[in-house]
Amino acid sequence: MLTTTPTPAGTLPAPTPADDDPQAPPVVVGADGSDCGLRAVRWAAEEAARRGAPLLIVHAMPHLGRRGVAGSAATDLPRARGATAQAYTVARHTAPSVPTSTEVAPGEPVGALLRAAEDSQLVVLGINTTGAADEMVLASVAQRVAARSPRPVVVVPRSRPGTAGSRPQVAVLGLGERVDDEPVATFAAEQARRMGRPLLVLHTQDDGAGDWAAESPAWAERYPDLRVTHAPVPGVTGGRVLAAACPTPLMALSAGHGGLLHRPLDGLHRWLLRHCTSPMVFVPPVHRVTGTEPREEIIALG
Repeated sequence: MLTTTPTPAGTLPAPTPADDDPQAPPVVVGADGSDCGLRAVRWAAEEAARRGAPLLIVHAMPHLGRRGVAGSAATDLPRARGATAQAYTVARHTAPSVPTSTEVAPGEPVGALLRAAEDSQLVVLGINTTGAADEMVLASVAQRVAARSPRPVVVVPRSRPGTAGSRPQVAVLGLGERVDDEPVATFAAEQARRMGRPLLVLHTQDDGAGDWAAESPAWAERYPDLRVTHAPVPGVTGGRVLAAACPTPLMALSAGHGGLLHRPLDGLHRWLLRHCTSPMVFVPPVHRVTGTEPREEIIALG
């Protein structure tokens, strides 16, 4: 069920692409009516403006289409429409020029967001964890979407005291397979240029021969207009990564490959998701984008 919300009266219409310039894929954001969800909507609207992309607000409704008592509409439908309307208002106030639409999607949140991700360029989700183990239940949607999405997934934590100020964006290399470092480095560099920020590259493994992402001179050749610094993180742990990276406007890392026992993310990734107070983007591994996902990972993800 798709609801496209028109531009409010009295505002200038959003710019539209030329006939020979098809509209860019949207930035997708999950909206659940929570404060964390609205914070993610703000972040996504700003990012859509930076990318010149439309914004699609998605609210999943598992019982959409089922009837209530005496054939009445499902009781969750008014709440779903209220959540998307509130998110739409926040997005329009944040980035008035961004074409914005809303969708109340049938099914569970993970499936609805993964379907939307297929035709998007980025997925944005809010998360409310503060480090307590029991709060990882609230992170299950973010974990499973990040572990299966073919597009990068940005996880925006709830608002905390302090800001990133002029701190650089961060790329963390070496947390997945070596081949997965290049997509992380590329995403982080392009994002830093979009936001007008310097970039800090954290190396958690020894440099690999022939890997441009691990070689400092190669960065200057590819991104001559970007200020890049490099730093090692020996004996990598979640605490050491956060100490070196945060606070930051955005920390980019590989989504990893999950594990057995149906764990959607690697242990270090789950720890960072629980404790990090800065936005993180999980960049999908190369095999997930190319459709060559190993069978063991498919089993692990369920």
